[in-house]
Amino acid sequence: METVRVERSEYSKIDQLTSIFELIRSGAIAIVSIISVLLIGALLIAAFSWNNTLLEPIKVPTSLEETGYSPEVVTKRVLDEIAYINVSSTKHNKTFSVRQPGDELMKLDSMPVAGSLNVKSIKSFIQDILGIKHETMTGEITVVKEGDKTIYGVKIRQMPEDKILVDVNAAMPIKELIKLIALNIVESKDPAVAATYLRIHKQDKRALKMVDRALQDSDTSDDAYALTTRAHIYMRQHKNKLAQEDLSAALKLDPKFASAMALQVQLYLNQKNFSQALEMAKKEAESHPSRWQTYINLADSYEGLGNKDLAQTNYLKAISLHPSAPVIYMKVADHLNSLGKITEADDVLHQGVTFFPNDSATFVMYADILIKQGKLEEANEMLVKAYELNDELAKIKTAGEKNSMLDKQALIEKSAELKQNHADLFSESIEDALDNDFEHTEHSAKPV
Repeated sequence: METVRVERSEYSKIDQLTSIFELIRSGAIAIVSIISVLLIGALLIAAFSWNNTLLEPIKVPTSLEETGYSPEVVTKRVLDEIAYINVSSTKHNKTFSVRQPGDELMKLDSMPVAGSLNVKSIKSFIQDILGIKHETMTGEITVVKEGDKTIYGVKIRQMPEDKILVDVNAAMPIKELIKLIALNIVESKDPAVAATYLRIHKQDKRALKMVDRALQDSDTSDDAYALTTRAHIYMRQHKNKLAQEDLSAALKLDPKFASAMALQVQLYLNQKNFSQALEMAKKEAESHPSRWQTYINLADSYEGLGNKDLAQTNYLKAISLHPSAPVIYMKVADHLNSLGKITEADDVLHQGVTFFPNDSATFVMYADILIKQGKLEEANEMLVKAYELNDELAKIKTAGEKNSMLDKQALIEKSAELKQNHADLFSESIEDALDNDFEHTEHSAKPV
């Protein structure tokens, strides 16, 4: 009897284990089913809501492929250039609108590589099955020889509207052609971003056309950006009345629009309206206490009103926040120099050349401060560095001579000659610096 009970007990344990495994298996199947349903649901939702514009590989002539510029390479570089234009032109302003300039450009993406299986491929497949229309861009580069000149023809279309985004013929290196294609796409997709980029690169006439286009379309979410860009151009052209009209309109749309507030302060300063400048600068400080531009505006306002102590406090506060423009380090150092605070100016310019090791003008000004302190060898090194950094300066035969330049007067003359012959190194606008708050990035792209 005892043996039978033991066997039944063992069978009972086996049955229990079997039941447990069945429950686990059923649960696992249920979990997998739930996850599958969720994934399918997510993909369906994404298929209906996903509105990225995909750029198909741009067709290129054989001559370009042979030099390494395949359709995939050209397409990737065009998208990279568009991304750079977007980042360098979009400010970190908070607006009351949901959509901001640059959002459309962020939707641009390359088509998935043929034969690959990824999220983009699956979404496109589902959209095709369900008959959902999705935007794509298709393009081609052709080449024509005219004597020694190579002329590239470029056409980029957006489908399904069959809208021409790019239609140009140009004789230029392929690298410049890629930049031109990218800029043309940006102009078509987001004129407000294009306007800022063109303004930064001193292409004012073309920038104003983009501003007009942005203001004339039905989307008003980018109007404050466009108005501020135009005000900036008018300020550069000394058309203060027109600039004020645009700034007033921008601030009416968004009273806390950072770029407009900063430029309004600068416009008051340019007109010697220091009390109004300080009032606006204080409002700017309340709305944007973490922006270094705010403290430059406060400092300039206090400087205009003769309050040297508060000016210095705010200049140094701006420097502590690491400005993204070398001209600010030069401006603050010049202020300290005017007060006879040479050591403090030295500290500021040391930061400047550290953060901007490729800016010739900062090295020249640093050399001047070092000369005043009798640090002639260091000053000479700064001037030699300035020559080395600038292609035009490097052509001067005396550029690398270190042995004979340790005479104080000779160094002063060398610095003065550099400034006189290359005044453009020192011509960066304070308004440009205050309106451009993106991270400092080395990039040689310029509008063609």
